[in-house]
Amino acid sequence: MSLSVLLNINILTDSTFKIRFNFVFKLLKLKNTFVSYLNFMIKIKTGTIEDVNSLRDLCIETFYKKWKSTNTEEDMQCYMNEFFSNEKLKTELQDPEISYLISQSSEKFIAYTKIKRNSFEGDLGNLKPIEIQRMYVLESYIGQRIGESLMKEVIEIAKKEQFEVVWLGVWEKNYEAIKFYKRFGFDFYGSHDFVLGADITTDLLMKKVL
Repeated sequence: MSLSVLLNINILTDSTFKIRFNFVFKLLKLKNTFVSYLNFMIKIKTGTIEDVNSLRDLCIETFYKKWKSTNTEEDMQCYMNEFFSNEKLKTELQDPEISYLISQSSEKFIAYTKIKRNSFEGDLGNLKPIEIQRMYVLESYIGQRIGESLMKEVIEIAKKEQFEVVWLGVWEKNYEAIKFYKRFGFDFYGSHDFVLGADITTDLLMKKVL
């Protein structure tokens, strides 16, 4: 093959690469802009007793879709009946030690986290604790930084209310969640059993000192 042909092939390859690179770059930039726009449109509110029905639907949908593949239907229904009943949620929504922080897009609830003040487990070094008991995002909104916004809100509240450590339990095989918490500076400090119906698994305890 002649040198001129090789040069033409290299020029074509290089140009094609540049075109593809620019196209991918523009797509990523567009995606980031879209995600930023969505985050601008999404508000975080503290749940009230008036939110109980919508919150219950959100809790059930996110929990069921997340864990149905790794648990029996009987165990799932048992857990959801106990922890996501209207009565249970109403009690928690009126408890000053508990807050449900809800991400809302227009009138739709799309994610939430549940925090409990002055809840502690394991060695937290006599620091004033606040626990993240749950954090869930609707499947169609995963990857849009909704969880990041909720975590930032939790940390802001914790600092504002002068808590000294945020802690949580996460299933030992929930690798994506563990990676997410590590990004926010959480470290391992212990473990405990998590009971879901007849199934017993291990949760890793993680904490972030403020």
